[in-house]
Amino acid sequence: MSATTNHQPLTTNRGGAVVLVIAALYLAAHVPFLAPSLEDIDSINFALGLRHFDPALYQPHPPGYPVYMAMGHASLAVVERVTSMTGASAEARALAVWSAIGGAACIIAAWFLFAALADRQPAAGSRQPAVVWATLLLAAAPTFWMCGLRPMSDMPGLALAIGAQALLLRRGPSLVGRGSEREGGPVRRSSEREGGTSAIRARLIQGALLAGIAAGIRVQTAVLTGPVLAFALIERWRSRAEAEGGWLLSRPLAAFAAGCLSWGIPLVIASGGVERYVRALGSQGGADFAWVDMLWSNPTPRHLAIGLYQTLVLPWASIPLALTVGVAAAIGALVMLLREWRALLVLALAFVPYLVFHLLFQQLDTVRYALPVLVPIAWLAARAVALAGRFTSVIAVPLVGSALIVAVPGGVAYGRDPHPAFRAIADAVQRGRVQPPAAVYSHYAVLRPLQAADTGPLHIVEPPLRYEWLGPEDYWRGGGTAPVWFLADARRTDLALIDPQSRHDVVRYHWSVEQRPELGGTRPLGVDWYRLQVPGWFAGRGWSLTPEAGGITQLDGTGPDHRPIEAWVRRRQGPFHLVVGGRHLGNAGDPDAQFELAIDGRAIDQWVLTLKDRNFLRFIDVPQGLAGAGPFATVTISSRSADPKRPAPAAVRQFDVQPSSQMIFGYGDGWHEDEFVVETGLKWRWTSERSVLQVKGPTQAVRITLRGESPLRYFDAPTTVKVTAGGSTIAQLKPAADFEWSVAVPADAVARSAGAIAIETDRIYLPGPAEGTSDERHLGLRIFECRVEPVTR
Repeated sequence: MSATTNHQPLTTNRGGAVVLVIAALYLAAHVPFLAPSLEDIDSINFALGLRHFDPALYQPHPPGYPVYMAMGHASLAVVERVTSMTGASAEARALAVWSAIGGAACIIAAWFLFAALADRQPAAGSRQPAVVWATLLLAAAPTFWMCGLRPMSDMPGLALAIGAQALLLRRGPSLVGRGSEREGGPVRRSSEREGGTSAIRARLIQGALLAGIAAGIRVQTAVLTGPVLAFALIERWRSRAEAEGGWLLSRPLAAFAAGCLSWGIPLVIASGGVERYVRALGSQGGADFAWVDMLWSNPTPRHLAIGLYQTLVLPWASIPLALTVGVAAAIGALVMLLREWRALLVLALAFVPYLVFHLLFQQLDTVRYALPVLVPIAWLAARAVALAGRFTSVIAVPLVGSALIVAVPGGVAYGRDPHPAFRAIADAVQRGRVQPPAAVYSHYAVLRPLQAADTGPLHIVEPPLRYEWLGPEDYWRGGGTAPVWFLADARRTDLALIDPQSRHDVVRYHWSVEQRPELGGTRPLGVDWYRLQVPGWFAGRGWSLTPEAGGITQLDGTGPDHRPIEAWVRRRQGPFHLVVGGRHLGNAGDPDAQFELAIDGRAIDQWVLTLKDRNFLRFIDVPQGLAGAGPFATVTISSRSADPKRPAPAAVRQFDVQPSSQMIFGYGDGWHEDEFVVETGLKWRWTSERSVLQVKGPTQAVRITLRGESPLRYFDAPTTVKVTAGGSTIAQLKPAADFEWSVAVPADAVARSAGAIAIETDRIYLPGPAEGTSDERHLGLRIFECRVEPVTR
């Protein structure tokens, strides 16, 4: 009798009550903090799909998520009936509620999956604690917690996929109990086997059907369920438990096909037919392969290392927590390999295909895509913790508690702070009712929020994708003079192609949770609301004033070495001066680059840039002013190779033009190139031992403000930093942490130095020897922001 008791299934009685309590607590903790607004562009696509379903218009984006859309329609009707919410707010809540419900359902499904894995282990002693603590750890995992609040399909899709896996992997004999089979007679054993076989058949069909339906919520779930379905069918075939072999394949596969067809046929009809749907799907796939930095298309060790970090560490939102869980999971994997290798093989079959798919083909900085990977990690970590026997809770409680300490504050903050895009739009609409602009432009990531929100009197102009700064420029070049607004993705840098003096009227909207790792990859994160008058100048295509703009220029082949690049300067009375800087992009042996700058077609200056010099910084006076026809003078810069048979690639990376009465500046000798992280928008520029800021304009005091990184990240003692001009030390600092330092350089020092103000450091970092690379740079300070302004009294 004891044998029967020890091997009872883990999915019944007290275990079932425990998992229901965990799921109920999860749901209760999430409902008060559901998404207060739409946020990521995918959530906005879902909301627009609730208004008018058309994947060809990315409402939602392909493949269409038809089951999720049906669920959203059902919940939206309830939300609008029982609350006062309407529009985008109601849609956000209607979608998010399914994430909370899906999270609770996923907890229950994971319990059954973990129990199925435990029932495949030869040792029964540690099964129950492992199942309990794996479920609790999964529920408390920060990304699992956060995904239960978001208006996304990730959590409900995972719930159905894990449910399908659990159904497909449950085994019959262990659920009956070996002891009972020994104690019963032949008739009882026969009836039990028949009942077990019928139950297994039913679970195979149910699991296959659920797998098919899950793909209609998130198509990626097929990578989770497909291998498990194949394994379950093969396992039953090999067990010879079925008399009719054809049944094994026909009915479960028919159930899977029925699940897929239940949403596939309506999806194609609603999309306007097969051809239109395939075209939309191809467009989405082409965009992914063209613009997503996949490991598949960029298979480098560094990319793989970053991808593993984003997949295995960031979902835990804490490096110490991730390391602790990771070590436990590694121990659990080793234990299973040595003691329970068959169960480990099943676990790998269930989740390794998705891990490989995720690393190769998905956007790895989007942390929520790693959500399914948390399931096996939770099981492996709990399997290791369960080795402690009666002391298991002593280890497991702090581990789960630590996860909750990390996860819960993020969820609370998320539920209280609407996304910056919708706050900015609401403020813009309110002001627009009193002072409407001529038009509202935006980056593409903000266009979708504009389409989802009630924009009232605002005239929204759809931006050209990747060239959004050209929208207002076309308006100004067409003669527009009224103010316009630009809602900018805070991570984008292309507005540097518009006169910085015209970009001072700006309100910046931040998200209190924008630094949470669980929300990595959200687009957009912050929004900047610019109110723009006609600027002093603006630039077109082909410039490289930021790394982002330079990347577009290189991709399009529109730099000055291909064709003249243009900027337009508003005509005003009086003399002007301008600064232009650039770089020779060639390799050893490439010819010199010959530059020419013209205004309204008249050459103003010419110069030669050699590969040895590599960089140039040039100040040009225009004493005759910019008189001429039309509101704008056209500045063109072209570059040609000194050898017509060989190219001399070049880029223009600094530019400004102002009346001679205003100060301009440029980055001179000793500064390295701008650098930029696309995913976060972080920008910086390194100094060397001595880096010069070259100032030109009326003799006046200048204020230099530097915001930089702590040198202690690279050195074991603080660096001495000096600001010098004309041979004199103006100020000195020894930063021991990240810093912001403002220094006023007197007018006489500026005059003595002929405008050359230097930042000097007594230590440099050599990345080549330190990191084993070919990088020969001398790195002094990593500067995130450098402002050079006249001192105003």
